[in-house]
Amino acid sequence: MLMAVWLVAMGLAGFFLPGFLTTFPVFEIKEVYVYGLRSVPADAFSLGVYQVSKNNWLFLDSERLLEKVNELTGNSVEDVKVERVFSLDGVRVNVYVKERVPVAYVAYEGQEMLLDGKGELFYNPAVERELPTIYTFSLDYIKTHYVNLIGLINTVEGISEIYIAQDRTTIYTAGGKAVIPPLSKLSPLVLDRIKRLYSSMKDEYLDVFMTSEGIAVVKQKE
Repeated sequence: MLMAVWLVAMGLAGFFLPGFLTTFPVFEIKEVYVYGLRSVPADAFSLGVYQVSKNNWLFLDSERLLEKVNELTGNSVEDVKVERVFSLDGVRVNVYVKERVPVAYVAYEGQEMLLDGKGELFYNPAVERELPTIYTFSLDYIKTHYVNLIGLINTVEGISEIYIAQDRTTIYTAGGKAVIPPLSKLSPLVLDRIKRLYSSMKDEYLDVFMTSEGIAVVKQKE
């Protein structure tokens, strides 16, 4: 009986404590300044700060704020740091933001997402850039082999489209089309061979077929 009463009391205390402490100005968040925003709306941070802290700086931390803001922005933020500036009439909160930087669009089952350099998928309709579009049969496959995918994007200049299949990867550039090994087999050695091939023949219109062993068959188009 005593244990049940104690649990109820602790639950009530946890529920009412944030509101009770906010009645003291020293615990109240009076201002929120956000630095580093480029495309993510500022109101996502004001709403995120309030939902995480209930306007009390004691309950605000960077990890919880990042989680909440990404719920509100489609995972568009890579990192946040919270800094508090104290005064007797309340606290000013400085939030330093690092937004995700997209390297490609990903098309999957009628949806279009963005991919950053760490393999994270996110939605940010405010981003308008000329980026390669990746068509894939599996988002998990993209996440598993994102290092090879980013390496491919950085290796071949001017890729417009990438088609991902289990047995091959097909890329399109202004200079032609290339069928190369699947993402899972794009080792640094294979990527280096692709880079040297395109560097030596970059001014010609090509059709390329490359095997997993790195042997390339090149057809020049007239």
